[in-house]
Amino acid sequence: MNDIITIAQSTFYRVARMKALYLILIICVLDVYAMSTYGELSLGLQDQLMVDCALALMLVVGLITSMVAAFEIPRELRDRTAQFILSKPMGRSAFVWGKFLGVSALAIFNIAIILVGSIMAYKLAFGDFPTGIVAGGSLIAVEAVVLTAIGLFLSIFLTDSLAAIVLFVVFVVGHAIHMLPRMKPGALTDALYYVLPNFYNLDIKTEVSHGVDIPAAFVGLGALYGLCYALAVTGLAIVMFSRKDIS
Repeated sequence: MNDIITIAQSTFYRVARMKALYLILIICVLDVYAMSTYGELSLGLQDQLMVDCALALMLVVGLITSMVAAFEIPRELRDRTAQFILSKPMGRSAFVWGKFLGVSALAIFNIAIILVGSIMAYKLAFGDFPTGIVAGGSLIAVEAVVLTAIGLFLSIFLTDSLAAIVLFVVFVVGHAIHMLPRMKPGALTDALYYVLPNFYNLDIKTEVSHGVDIPAAFVGLGALYGLCYALAVTGLAIVMFSRKDIS
């Protein structure tokens, strides 16, 4: 357990020390606040535009942060900085769990900064609290955790660059996968529907930006689905990594 925490902390702090990261997050919050000045262009719906922009930026930041996972294991093996951990009996599983928790925590941290900053910007612009944005941001954070697990899984048998590209493809397909059975029914589409992550279950950006009340049960079930999927993929990644020749 100590090895897992150590690896997670090392992964989190190494990336979190990048000053450019905070500059990007600040720019994102400023972009959200800038939406309040688009009253005429948005036909008086600048409040909805702010919420929609905030959730979209959280999603982009979550995707970019989760892509770090695709580079972590190949980088550590290439630099041979993880040989001591991997030489222990539980080293490989601790290594994967540590990377998963570290990158996931970083993604949640980045999304939380944009979420809090967006709420403050909305409060400053309209003097009100944006309804539903916390629920939307929470499900986006869960999606980032799922993408992190998939990125780690892909990086075990693909190069880091190719793993990042495939991860992006999974992200795009995951948001449209609910349409696959309707577009082209068949065994392949059915298999993809059940194997690939269904991010439609975690996407409530449109509803939140239009002020639709989201039931807490829907948010809870969506989060449960995402977390179970992430844990299953991480477990599969551990099995594959334990059989990988790293000599």
